[in-house]
Amino acid sequence: MASSATINKIERAHQMYREGRYAEALGFYTDALSLAKTKSQKIALHSNRAACFLKLHDFKKAADECTLVLELDQKHTGALMLRAQTLVTLKEYHSALFDVNRLIELNPSSEVYQNLHARLKTQLESHLLQYLKMKQSLKKMMMKMMT
Repeated sequence: MASSATINKIERAHQMYREGRYAEALGFYTDALSLAKTKSQKIALHSNRAACFLKLHDFKKAADECTLVLELDQKHTGALMLRAQTLVTLKEYHSALFDVNRLIELNPSSEVYQNLHARLKTQLESHLLQYLKMKQSLKKMMMKMMT
């Protein structure tokens, strides 16, 4: 059972979050995390911290919080999905694809995961094509400079 101090911090954090005061909510979630005793409390608090970081547009820290959730529960689909989305925002497509593949392993019939997988593969192919074109252009420039 959570202590009353922990519950109070969590309630305050939820209130701050609802009011759009994400940085303040983050502080309360962090304080509550230091008092959390159970795995489920820690998972919930790291998930809440990830949501705050997302609202604050700190995608790297949001992804890091999702990783902490996944260290506690490797099948946490919410954390996998959020981390995949933040990794796409960070243009870390290969890592995002890894998470989406894991989501599909956990729920092969999910159309949401299948669609995300297809979109991600398209983005990866597009970036690969851009990279190859850029590499070809650089090669041509280097050849011109040598002649």
